[in-house]
Amino acid sequence: MTSEDGFDAVGQIACANSTRLPIGTIISHDALPADRDYELVVTVAHTFRGRGGVMETRCDFLPGGDPGAATPLLHVALGTLAPGRAFHHDWAVAIVSGRLSDTHGALPLATLTEDDLPSLDEAGARYSLVGKNGERPRMLISENCAPVPKLHWHHGFFSQGELNHNCDMIPGWSGGPLVMTLNGKRQIVGINATELNGIIHKVGDAYHPRMFANTAIRYAGDFKAAVARMATTPFNTDDLSANLHEQVAFSVLPESCQGEADMTSDIMALAVEIALVPAAEARSFC
Repeated sequence: MTSEDGFDAVGQIACANSTRLPIGTIISHDALPADRDYELVVTVAHTFRGRGGVMETRCDFLPGGDPGAATPLLHVALGTLAPGRAFHHDWAVAIVSGRLSDTHGALPLATLTEDDLPSLDEAGARYSLVGKNGERPRMLISENCAPVPKLHWHHGFFSQGELNHNCDMIPGWSGGPLVMTLNGKRQIVGINATELNGIIHKVGDAYHPRMFANTAIRYAGDFKAAVARMATTPFNTDDLSANLHEQVAFSVLPESCQGEADMTSDIMALAVEIALVPAAEARSFC
């Protein structure tokens, strides 16, 4: 990937006690305050689960993967604390310090269903996935690919929380944006989460429909609602103590709980007003 590709909003997330470098992307949203001094970045929940299930701490966003441009993550809303079990909630929305979009741009998100694919294909939609191979810092683009229909043996066939896709990639592409380009406009339609898919062919093999497809978390439902809530709720960075800049604060939204249909409006409101807590105290409302 080069600067001419126009994906400057895509970067990497580096946490103090981890060698992993998952992908994150600066996003735009109509409700974001014009005078903010922060940005929203989307990635996957398993970005922040380290060895033994311990939450990561002191995480930075690296625009374009550049360590010299690192800026701290201040707060992360997770879809789940157990992405390996609740794979369809494997999304995260992070608040990142600084007005990065002025320099690096931002990508909007769009909700896409399998039923939309034929008409979008006829309209000339094209797709690409941004990521990297393993923990090598070089950013790459997988092109000439697309979301693909789920087959009955595919992982998540009965779930609406993700899209299958056939973009070439290997482990290391977690959190990468699945981007649709149509009429010159780019929109993120999913966040790559293939690490949690039950892939049964060996790493590096090309996608084949008889195998499990690669998986991206779909921008819909709980994920979409979380982005909207965080965009419409101004975040005051002046309220943060110094240690919270060094130890990421986490909240887990109630949509990740079992029996989510039984959640009350009071609990839903609490998700917006949750106090920032150190990573060691991260918990769900369940």
